[in-house]
Amino acid sequence: MRFMLAERGTPADLDRLSAAGYVFDLKIDGIRALLTVGPSGVDQRTDGGRTASAVAMTSRNGLDLTGRYPELVDALEQVAAQRRGGRAVGELVLDAEIAVPGPDGLPSWPLTHRRTAQRSATRQLTKQLPARLYVFDLLRLDGGDTTGWPLARRRAALEELSTQWPQQVTLTPNSADVGPLWDLVVEQGLEGVIAKKSDSRYRPGRSRDWVKIKATQTLSCLVGGVEWAPDVPTEPRSLQLFLVDPAGELVPVGKASAGVNAALRPALLDGLSHPPLIVEVEYSQVTLAGVLRHPVVRAVRDDIDVLHCSTDQLSPTGP
Repeated sequence: MRFMLAERGTPADLDRLSAAGYVFDLKIDGIRALLTVGPSGVDQRTDGGRTASAVAMTSRNGLDLTGRYPELVDALEQVAAQRRGGRAVGELVLDAEIAVPGPDGLPSWPLTHRRTAQRSATRQLTKQLPARLYVFDLLRLDGGDTTGWPLARRRAALEELSTQWPQQVTLTPNSADVGPLWDLVVEQGLEGVIAKKSDSRYRPGRSRDWVKIKATQTLSCLVGGVEWAPDVPTEPRSLQLFLVDPAGELVPVGKASAGVNAALRPALLDGLSHPPLIVEVEYSQVTLAGVLRHPVVRAVRDDIDVLHCSTDQLSPTGP
């Protein structure tokens, strides 16, 4: 089954979508997966060699994640054993994000990335970096297709089911009032929200019924190198970004695409010809390795000098 995907929006769309009656899910920055739970007839083997016919976890690119998260398999087997209306729950298919919480209890992409990089999980790894499932949609219930149900009905069914779930499996925060949810995103540096039509059906592929709105941050970076397109030597492909630490040393923070809009392009090319080139970069998060996630060049800053490209920008009290 294919995933339903969201269109991209901006924070400026929040009020409009709220007025139009959309509801909002907290966007969990994790590994998206379809979870098949129950007597599905699936017979898959984990990396440890055991047969797991009741549970399967599959990523967007078709990767079998079941063996990488044994603690989640155990939790989902508990979900499969729960009872509903006096009888055992039949087959469930859930849409969810797998994420590892940080010390503050909130999903942490750097920790999730560290965990997912391991193809199999040792007991020590599951103890050090325990994963959780953040469920946000229901595609099958008791073996019946629910994708044609409106979102509000699917969410209500999930809320009923979740009262019996183990602590490793939870629902994503959801609200018709986007204000407090967006405040949480901004204050905690989370990825954003997904706005959804309350009457939307689950349709595979990209849909305007869902709108992904990310909260992004910006900083000023020094361009310390450029990668040129191999077939067009005068065409920049990516920019190597640096910050300056208190000792005056350059600190690499990743690469951003040199693809910019037509209005910005002349200033970018001129800056590459007459360094230093300073750019304003929008990004979603900083990894544990100090690399910017999803950096995008938004402006050429010819109004500031290299000293403004300080590592202090990455601190909560930075400029």
